[in-house]
Amino acid sequence: MFVALKVQGEDVLRLKNGEILKGQAIKFDEGSMTLTFKFAQGTLGYPSADLAEVTLEERPGIAQGREAFSKGNWDDVVTHWKTTVDTLVGVDCPWVLECAGGLGQAYLALGKVADAESLFGKMKKFYTQGPAALRASVGLAEATSGRDAGVLLEKLKELEGQLKESLRPVRADREALAEYYFARGGAFEKKGEMKKALEDYLRVGALYPEPPSLGQRAEQKAEALRKSNKDLVTE
Repeated sequence: MFVALKVQGEDVLRLKNGEILKGQAIKFDEGSMTLTFKFAQGTLGYPSADLAEVTLEERPGIAQGREAFSKGNWDDVVTHWKTTVDTLVGVDCPWVLECAGGLGQAYLALGKVADAESLFGKMKKFYTQGPAALRASVGLAEATSGRDAGVLLEKLKELEGQLKESLRPVRADREALAEYYFARGGAFEKKGEMKKALEDYLRVGALYPEPPSLGQRAEQKAEALRKSNKDLVTE
C-alpha cells in the first residue's frame, strides 16, 4: 500500500529511490501488485513496494458520480465510477477510495451483493493497514451481513478498536470514521433505533463530512429521519 497526495493536471510517482515521474497511471494490477504508468519515455510497471508517493488527477466522471451518489442514483454511480475503480483500486488515494467505497454501496443498494463482496474483498487485500484497511473492513462487513442489521452491528463493534478519533484527525482517518459511522447509522435505522441512527448521520455530516459524496448523503439521511419522525431529538 502506498500514500497519495493531490495535485492538478497530471499523475506523479515518487519512487523510494527519489526518482520522480510525471505522466498517467494506467492500471493497478491485482496479481503483481504493480502500478502501470505511462510517461514520456514509455510505459512501465512499478511494484507498490517501490513507490513512496502517488499523486492522481481525478478522472472524468468522478464529479458526476458524486452527484449521483448524493441523490441515490445508484445505476449512475456504477456508470461513472466502475471503470475507474476497476483500473485504479489498490492506490491509496482519497478520491479512489471514495469511489471504491461508493461503488460498493451502489452495488449493495442495487442488490448486487456478490459484486460488492468481491470489490470490498479486493480492497481488504490491497489495503492491509491504516485508515484504508478500516474502510475496506467496514465495506466487507456490510456486504457479508446478509442485510441483517444485528449482524452488521456486531461486526462493526469488532472494528471499534481501529477507530482513531481525536480533536483533529487527519483526512484519511476522517474518511474512515465517516464510512464507519454512516454504516452504523444505516444499521441502527434498519433496526428501528432512529435516535442512534440520527446521531451517527449527524456525526458524519458535522465532524467527518469527507468524502464529499458520503457527507452529503449523511445530511440527507438525517433530514429524512427528522421529517419522518417529528419528535426525534438528539442529546
